[in-house]
Amino acid sequence: MNRRLAERRLFTRRAFIVSGFKAVVGVSIISRLAYLQIFRAQHYKLLSDKNRIVSQQIIPARGNILDSQGKPLAVNKNSYSVFWDMMDTKPGEREEVALKIIKEFPNLDEDVTAKLQTIDRSTRFILLQENVDWDTLAAFYILSSKIPGVNVEKNLTRHYLSPEIFAHVIGYTGTPTKSDLENSDNTALALPTAKIGRCCIERGYNETLFGKTGIKNIEVNSRRQFVRLIDEIREVPGEDIKLTINKNLQEFVYNRLSNEESAACVVMNIHTGAILSFVSYPGYDNNIFNSKIDKAVLNELYKNPYKPMINKVVSGLYSPGSTFKMITALAGLSKGVITRYTTFHCSGEFSIGRYKYHCWRWKYNGHGSVNLVQAIAQSCDVYFYNVAMMLSPDDIAKVANDFGLGVPTNIDMTGEVSGLIPTKSWKKNKRKQPWTKGDTVNMSIGQGFSLSTPLQLARMVSILVNGMNPITPYLCSLKKNIGNKLNYKKEHIDLIMEGMENVINDPRGTAYKARIIEGDFDFAGKTGSSQVVRITEKQRHEFKTVSDDYWKKEHALFVGYAPSDTPEIAICVLVEHGGGGSSKAAPIARDVFLEANKLRIFL
Repeated sequence: MNRRLAERRLFTRRAFIVSGFKAVVGVSIISRLAYLQIFRAQHYKLLSDKNRIVSQQIIPARGNILDSQGKPLAVNKNSYSVFWDMMDTKPGEREEVALKIIKEFPNLDEDVTAKLQTIDRSTRFILLQENVDWDTLAAFYILSSKIPGVNVEKNLTRHYLSPEIFAHVIGYTGTPTKSDLENSDNTALALPTAKIGRCCIERGYNETLFGKTGIKNIEVNSRRQFVRLIDEIREVPGEDIKLTINKNLQEFVYNRLSNEESAACVVMNIHTGAILSFVSYPGYDNNIFNSKIDKAVLNELYKNPYKPMINKVVSGLYSPGSTFKMITALAGLSKGVITRYTTFHCSGEFSIGRYKYHCWRWKYNGHGSVNLVQAIAQSCDVYFYNVAMMLSPDDIAKVANDFGLGVPTNIDMTGEVSGLIPTKSWKKNKRKQPWTKGDTVNMSIGQGFSLSTPLQLARMVSILVNGMNPITPYLCSLKKNIGNKLNYKKEHIDLIMEGMENVINDPRGTAYKARIIEGDFDFAGKTGSSQVVRITEKQRHEFKTVSDDYWKKEHALFVGYAPSDTPEIAICVLVEHGGGGSSKAAPIARDVFLEANKLRIFL
């Protein structure tokens, strides 16, 4: 009896303990569930949504680029890109997935394969291929269903309608670099299909053209496949940009320059600075940069001796040659060392000690006695040698800088260089040498250390003939800027312009053969030849001053304006190694002026 009672009590005690334990466990579970469902509900809802809801940035359509008449030059077209989003793959499986992608598509670009073989943990996206053709697209669609993170995306890519002709104006777009990402607040640039402007207008106005990024939230399943769109903030397309360039004139200029090996031409409105034509020849097809460019093609472009990748209008540096003589003339007039009636005798050479400096008419015993107007028209070197000897080089440099030489024009485009107008202090600091009289002589005719771009020379002429208003050249109608008027005497400018008119219309003018014989307007200007190699005294005695070697020939230059009586537009023409400015550059300028008149660009 006592034993049964003891066993019953033991059982009751054990049952109580077990029941108590169950109760504690139950209460704990219920408490935990209550905690998770009530107090931590929002936290786990966010974690769930993070797996279920994916936010995607939407790259806006890039703004179009139009000519002055609204004709499209750069637009967008539909294309397909394939990329791998590593966020959709578990970290431990990424290398395995990458090898699977390589195996499925052995013809991927070498750079892409290298990225897949050495995965950068700080990178989320790897762009596998752009502008995919239909056959490859179908294969990628199949792959995207088998491999997590492989996405096929429809996007917009840039398309240039007149590639070679406008390449140096518009530029091209490309994938943002690491530096671009670090220096931008726009997180959308990290997306695999994002593009930004790389040079010229595309780069200078990139923010305007890019637009504003959109965002869409989508629901995905456990395999991160699209289920439904939850909400969306629409992207804002980039603004269209209207250039000042006339497409018809641009095409004419490009085709006219195509008769040469390498050349440049810029035409601008002298009153506003609006660029009407901007050509660097040869051009290149900027459409090739819309996707991964073949290295062989790129190497060929950069190794081309005529340098199609160099924007000669703003990045090409050339001695201004005789087009600089108007600057020397104005410096002499402003300092009072010469007047309209000052004459010098040109025998074909000018001596400083034992050194001789020649005039281009040295073969014919010079120009004889000439005044300033005649010296400009006939481009007499000796006249300007004499003027320079009465001036300081810094006097000449100041006038040159006032008229925009040796300083950037601040055109709304990337890649512009400053050029150089030397001074005594410049040579002392940079060359560690004293300035000599010979340096002044060379400077007076735009040789020696002086370097300018074709755009600077066109701006120089514009300021000379527009009433001395220092305009800033511009390509986009969003930008205009005119500085304070220069303080030079009008009668001095008129005297120089008279000489420039005689360059074309006086029988002794250097470009008389390029004049407009039958037309309703005339033009004026100045020819120039920029030496690339020194002519020795021995060569002069042997009459071997003109080389048959293309690379040793002078650059041909012409700067001018039209109409000569009421100037509206200015021009600079450069023909690399073209020889004489009168025979090569001036006829091109004449033809361009005639075409501009035909297109009613000036009336």
